[in-house]
Amino acid sequence: MSSRILIDTSAWIDFLRSRGGVLGDAVARALSDDTALLCGVVIAELLQGAKGQKERQQLEFLFANVECLPVLPDDWHGAGRALQALRLSGITLPLSGAIIAAVAQRHGVSILTSDAHFQHLSVGLVATPL
Repeated sequence: MSSRILIDTSAWIDFLRSRGGVLGDAVARALSDDTALLCGVVIAELLQGAKGQKERQQLEFLFANVECLPVLPDDWHGAGRALQALRLSGITLPLSGAIIAAVAQRHGVSILTSDAHFQHLSVGLVATPL
């Protein structure tokens, strides 16, 4: 696995809105070390939740300064196959998480997140101290 980290929406929210959150601290380290990554799904989720113009401007600054991994057609296929296999075993996960996981898998990077559903997907997760 690469030392670069695809940061999920939950971790960005902890970084942007919390004071002293464990995930937020990990995001700050990744930004400082230039190992933080985004993808389009995370960008859309963050913009969807922006509360006003100030937060949107902060997000736009972030998007301009953090590398964004593209979502390719193969990622959609991989996400769909993973979701189908999980559904057949009785597990239903959000499409957005499966896409994020597919992008991370293709690039060989881990995901920083607090969302438990990523544990069901074949992707590395960043361990954060409790």
